Amino acid sequence: MKVSTKVECGIIALIDIAVNSQYERVVKVNAIADRNDISAKYLEQIIPLLKQSNIISSVKGAGGGYTLTREPSKITLNEIVNALDNSLLSLTVFNDNLISEANTAINECLWKPINDYFCSFSEKLTLKDLIDRFNELKSSSSDLMYYI
Repeated sequence: MKVSTKVECGIIALIDIAVNSQYERVVKVNAIADRNDISAKYLEQIIPLLKQSNIISSVKGAGGGYTLTREPSKITLNEIVNALDNSLLSLTVFNDNLISEANTAINECLWKPINDYFCSFSEKLTLKDLIDRFNELKSSSSDLMYYI
């Protein structure tokens, strides 16, 4: 499965906002961009989609930035993906130009079960799950010692 960079960067931005809003009241786009090596201009195209979907909210002004609208455990991957690319979780069709029993069989046996599984999985996985794994990886990588 191919996930767009918009979805990937959006998820990374949400993890960053969630993790860093624990220490700061709001998180600025430039800070997200710097920490994750993502273009700030690209993030400025993604952030409004997350805001429109009521996943994040903004604080205006010099001290402004973004924060989550609710606890990470209440934000599902399904909600995030749909906010950023609603075609990803839509039913895949093998080939619209083929009107045949083979096309129907492929859709019923392959694409529909894959789509159903991914939708079910993405409704159970939360932003908190991603943050927990991020924190595990971050703490294990900080435990490494390098000797010269």
